[in-house]
Amino acid sequence: MSLIEPSNRTADLSALKIRRDERPDRGRRVLPAVATAIVVAIAAFLILGGRGVTLRAPEVSVTRVALVTPTQASTVLTASGYIVARSKAEISPKSVGRVAWLNLEEGQKVRKGELVARLESQELEAQRKQYAAAREQALAELVNARTERQRAAQLLKEAVGSQQAFDGADARVKALEAQVSSIEAQVRYVEELIRNAEIYAPIDGVVTVKKAFVGETVSPQGFGGSGSAGATFAVIVDLGSLEMEADINEQNLGRLSIGQPAEVALDAYPDKPYEARLRQIVPTADRQKGSVKVKIEILDRDARILPEMSCRVVFLNPEAKVDAEAKPKVMVPAASVVEVGGKKGVLLVKESQALFRPLELGAAAGSQVEVVSGVSGGEEIVAEAAGTEMKWRAEQKVRVKKD
Repeated sequence: MSLIEPSNRTADLSALKIRRDERPDRGRRVLPAVATAIVVAIAAFLILGGRGVTLRAPEVSVTRVALVTPTQASTVLTASGYIVARSKAEISPKSVGRVAWLNLEEGQKVRKGELVARLESQELEAQRKQYAAAREQALAELVNARTERQRAAQLLKEAVGSQQAFDGADARVKALEAQVSSIEAQVRYVEELIRNAEIYAPIDGVVTVKKAFVGETVSPQGFGGSGSAGATFAVIVDLGSLEMEADINEQNLGRLSIGQPAEVALDAYPDKPYEARLRQIVPTADRQKGSVKVKIEILDRDARILPEMSCRVVFLNPEAKVDAEAKPKVMVPAASVVEVGGKKGVLLVKESQALFRPLELGAAAGSQVEVVSGVSGGEEIVAEAAGTEMKWRAEQKVRVKKD
């Protein structure tokens, strides 16, 4: 009986041998070290967060300290808007031309009918002289043709001349009369172009925009200018017609009425409110915004009010009684009041820094708190500071949210 040899008898089994002289794999020690580092990092983050320390400057919204006048205590509605001019004119020439003379500077006062610019008109002057000379020549020929016609008529009457000769002379007179009329029309046209080269101020006002300079080419509105000035090379605004425009939510429109008293405060001068009244409610709505535009007349305008300034309006209750001798009150939102170092105050925002300012607070009025001392009005502060879990310090960096 024969034994069958296994087919793998000659296989190399050395690879199965355990080598006790080699060091264990390093990867088995790396994993525990990484896990330990992650745990330490998480613990440090939780500890620092609990102490009010953040690795990145917090992002905050800002508001301003309000200066509330006695009349604003009877506020019905507030809104923001811009100063606009009811009377404004954009200066544009009636024909294409190059600016030869310009008497316009930003801030300059002009009167209606005042010459403010002149376009080059040398070619037009040459054309006018040419047409004038042609007109004089045609008039001289017309005088001679009329004399010839008169002579031909006399000869025809005396039966010496022919009807054909008279008809020829009469036709020449009519042709020359038509020629004279045509040349005179051309002369008037060129003279009108020369007058259009002189540009006059259409209204009384102040120059707020100047786009053109001497040597530039300008063109009429809608024509498209080849120069940098284009169609409009200056804007004149009647500063006496400045008023405020604001968008009011449709839901609040029923709280307003024409002639309703109001106060307007410029963002640039929040401590100087202006007496105003609601002049117009524009009879159309913006379906996308869900708002209606209103126009507020400012009754005691001064030189500080400029076009396109941002401002706020406070609509007042016309039936409320106001103590005119009472002093304005400084108010801050209750949500902006925080406690730092055992003192209550607000966080002033200056150059990406939140600086704690302690305040002496008075009575609360709704969502606002009166300030007895510490701020005077208009300062920029952190809004909703008390509503966050942030532990504020006397000074720390912040990031202001952008609209």
